[in-house]
Amino acid sequence: MNSQQILSGFINPVQNSQQWYRVILNAMSRPGNVYIPESIEAFSNNPKLCHKTTASIALTLFDNDTTIWLQSPEENLSRWLQFHCGCPLTDLPEEAAFALITDGSSLPDLTQFAIGTADFPDRSTTLIIQVSSLAEGDTIKLSGAGIATTKTLKVSGLNASFWNAQETNSALFPQGFDTILAAPDGVICIPRTITIRRQEPCM
Repeated sequence: MNSQQILSGFINPVQNSQQWYRVILNAMSRPGNVYIPESIEAFSNNPKLCHKTTASIALTLFDNDTTIWLQSPEENLSRWLQFHCGCPLTDLPEEAAFALITDGSSLPDLTQFAIGTADFPDRSTTLIIQVSSLAEGDTIKLSGAGIATTKTLKVSGLNASFWNAQETNSALFPQGFDTILAAPDGVICIPRTITIRRQEPCM
């Protein structure tokens, strides 16, 4: 595959990546709020396994200093990331700065990823999980830093095992992983500080 066969990235790399960085920063500091970036149509082509939101997050956060673990080793995606971001890839989850999980309904074992150390809790993996929607699906209540009381969100296309993993994860603070949920209709961040309660559907 040569460079002409690789799909384009951002139309305006500097402006678009700055817009997306602000979105991610706001979403991480205000957990549970859905952010819908104005630049969600920042490019016309994206890899087959990623929708535009996920691809935009990758273009913003990945670079030659961030090691990436991919749920799917699909060649077009890995070539696209390496061409636009220069990021090294790893097969070892514990080595990853970011994990790109393109199928949230079928999660890997999240205990494989780095949670940092007591001295360096920042040396953990950030999970980027692609989901179907942030407007419908399972109802989840969040509490913790950045949330005044509780925050309710809906998520579709995310395996229920994530919520069990997040309960364990929040108890590890200051260690633990942070999570970005990416859907076609927006972005939500769930930092390691957040505790969750899954609301059972009414019968």
